[in-house]
Amino acid sequence: MAETPKITNANDKSMPLDTFLLNPEQSQTVDNAYAGLVSDCMKRFGFDYTPPRNQGAQRSGDAPTTRIDGRFGVQSVEDAEKWGYHPAGGAGEEADSPWGNKGQKMTAAMQTAERGSDDPKEKFGPGGQVVNGESVPDHGCVGEARKKLTGSVEGNLADAKLATDLKFDTLVKAQQDERTRAVFAKWSSCMKQKGFDYADPLEANGDEKWAKTPQPTRHEIQVATADQDCRARHNVVGIWFAVDYAYQERAVERNAEALADVKKDTESLLKAAADALAG
Repeated sequence: MAETPKITNANDKSMPLDTFLLNPEQSQTVDNAYAGLVSDCMKRFGFDYTPPRNQGAQRSGDAPTTRIDGRFGVQSVEDAEKWGYHPAGGAGEEADSPWGNKGQKMTAAMQTAERGSDDPKEKFGPGGQVVNGESVPDHGCVGEARKKLTGSVEGNLADAKLATDLKFDTLVKAQQDERTRAVFAKWSSCMKQKGFDYADPLEANGDEKWAKTPQPTRHEIQVATADQDCRARHNVVGIWFAVDYAYQERAVERNAEALADVKKDTESLLKAAADALAG
């Protein structure tokens, strides 16, 4: 196991798989580049259009260069005291529609330019149509933007499947590891002394009661702040992080060749995004 740090917050600590994943800042760069390319393409067809933004690019504002992604739940006393287990600001609005500007009526011509087809049964079309004197590219402006960034009209602008699969696999293994379970048991005992009965921090964080209100209740805040105190008393985050880190190290070693390709593709995507933003 990696050296165990004594910490209450791991958001600033890199994990072995981070190298093969887009951190929030990088994800935002890709999203900005993609949005600009699609918008510029749509302008060629005479449309003022801003594509919906990637919700994944908004991840972890307090961890902009790592991929902790809430892996250890709430890690801030201040957030717990204000928001409980709710995201900062309370429950957000539903995400925008996957196609078109929020609240904007998409005409058939706009849909054709955007994705190469105006058929609602088709996600994308081969293009070739003429809209306002311009020929629509394969998969529309969305495809053109993806091709410029990845080399393919269906190119991936997010994390590689292998990296996300390994990230989830190591997450589960770390949660189930006997060392993690041992510190969770200490945490649970601490919580019981405060009047709250949860087996582990995951159960507290995922209590279905919290989802029933858009803003945290007084009880939720009491549980969340007790959670933070018990975490600190037993170095829950430090031990959990160290166990998780060790599993990720092992995963990287076992998948070194395939992950090297992932890293190459990720670096290529980031370079293309930077070039697009530079004009």
